[in-house]
Amino acid sequence: MGVLLGLILGASAFAASDEGLSISVSSSTPALGDPVVVEVAANGAVDNLVLWWKSAGWPMREIAPGRYEGLIGVDLDDPTGPAVVAVEGFLDGARVRSEAEVTISPRKFAVQELTLPEGMAEFDNATLVRIGAEAEELSRRLSRVTEPRWRIPFLTPVEKYRPANFGARRVINGHPRMPHSAVDITLPAGTPVRAIADGRVSFAGDQFFGGQSVVIDHGGGVFSVSYHLKEFSVAEGQEISRGDRIGWVGSTGRATGPHLHFGVRVPGGRVDPTRLFALPGR
Repeated sequence: MGVLLGLILGASAFAASDEGLSISVSSSTPALGDPVVVEVAANGAVDNLVLWWKSAGWPMREIAPGRYEGLIGVDLDDPTGPAVVAVEGFLDGARVRSEAEVTISPRKFAVQELTLPEGMAEFDNATLVRIGAEAEELSRRLSRVTEPRWRIPFLTPVEKYRPANFGARRVINGHPRMPHSAVDITLPAGTPVRAIADGRVSFAGDQFFGGQSVVIDHGGGVFSVSYHLKEFSVAEGQEISRGDRIGWVGSTGRATGPHLHFGVRVPGGRVDPTRLFALPGR
């Protein structure tokens, strides 16, 4: 299960190693866009356990007495090289900490050159204001931290899952744009789309780029994003179970044909959904 490190001693308030935590990661050399499962074992119940990654803290879920699980990710634009994953909490009243070092590996992404009608690539001021407001609101919702509800394995959002374009460096009408942080799945309009894990609908509405869109909060900083739906069948705040239908494939928003734009965000950034689905089940 990757690297397994004992307790890393810090200040004198930290417990001794034989009374502390151990941490393991699913990969010690994750590549750009990779999700990483973090597991913690303790000699008892840990209070206020926090998973630290990229200077931010996240909750973990207890999977058995003294065992905890979390999910982090390497963003597709992260710098390569060494990085540290850490966990902290209180065990028998003493503060404990454990660390694991990972080495972020490079990954080559395709370059995708697209030619779009001017109305789909150049926008007037009113449209730019709308785009900015929608991006800000989505960012606010994606920053919420709730208790983890996801479970491994995750379910693919459609039965015929044939993804393309994750991380593609897009050049639109000769101008470089942001990399594609999701996968595109080309399917007939009306194909059912389902939830990949338990959660709550964080957003269900219309966006300029995404069209009819659904964002689900799976807890612990894990979110799934479905764009270009023909229509959606859920409401904001609705509780969702793994496999529930959330909508149907369409071509709303800035889309040139029916397909599902599907993305996943985890603590640390945007990850490749295909690699998330490849994580082994428990």
